[in-house]
Amino acid sequence: MNKPHHNSANCDSESATSTSLHSISFCSSSTISVSDNSVSSNLSSATVEASKNESEKISFLSSVDGNEGSFRGSSLSKPHKGNDMKWDAVQCVKSKDGELGLGHFRLLKKLGCGDIGSVYLAELREMGCLFAMKVMDKAMLAGRKKLMRAQTEREILGLLDHPFLPTLYSNFETDKFSCLLMEFCSGGDLHTLRQRQPGKHFSEQATRV
Repeated sequence: MNKPHHNSANCDSESATSTSLHSISFCSSSTISVSDNSVSSNLSSATVEASKNESEKISFLSSVDGNEGSFRGSSLSKPHKGNDMKWDAVQCVKSKDGELGLGHFRLLKKLGCGDIGSVYLAELREMGCLFAMKVMDKAMLAGRKKLMRAQTEREILGLLDHPFLPTLYSNFETDKFSCLLMEFCSGGDLHTLRQRQPGKHFSEQATRV
């Protein structure tokens, strides 16, 4: 059974989301010129960039294989995810650039939204790792007096270690946003799954699975 991902419980309202979208860049396909020469040039550039990224991934993975304990410090408190390569990817970026930022990620699509934030499927650039990134507008949190709630959520996620609950890999802030980098659970969210059950509730048998 896939772990439920609480998109609806952990996300932001649509009104706050529309403000956030103006400040967050998404992946989009660039327009290619009709000219044959231009297309050839773009394809060549894309091939070179893909090869470069693949080489960096291979180099990174090789360095981890050669030194298993190099970046495991951050996962010591979460043994259920202690061998997850995402810890290494995050720590590699931190050791290289100091801190994580939105610029290190490509936001591929919106997974959902709720009361205090929106959740996006995010790819760590050059590493290819996928995460669920919760993005919260700090001005909105302050205006609605939700700063303490966001802080409490971050602290609780930092303490959790359970195979049925999403793992918090890291968190960071920008001038406008507070972000939580969490495990991407592809099975969907618990609320939506419950709504699909007969009577909109889980049977005792289902809860024991």
